[in-house]
Amino acid sequence: MLKYLITLGCLFCLSGCYTVNNERFSADMHALVQPGMDMKAAIKRLETDGFDCDAVSAAPATTCTKTRQNLLPYSCIERVNVFPADEKIRVERIQVPEILCAGL
Repeated sequence: MLKYLITLGCLFCLSGCYTVNNERFSADMHALVQPGMDMKAAIKRLETDGFDCDAVSAAPATTCTKTRQNLLPYSCIERVNVFPADEKIRVERIQVPEILCAGL
């Protein structure tokens, strides 16, 4: 009986682990930031969602990243590239690269 309780407890702990789902992440990001939005508002939304945004290193796009830690010894990086329109006031398009994971 104790073995079953320990197994059940481990399953509950692991159920909270981060799992990679590129399709869902991409859909969520396209719902969060849409073409035509004000660029500053889009960046603010991403930062509110936990992303760190860098408008300098990936010019002309603004790259936003979020690191997801896991109970297991690995982490994943979620990325969103936001491309401005010519006037750099509105969002022209976003690019959602695949989630990158590394660890033991």
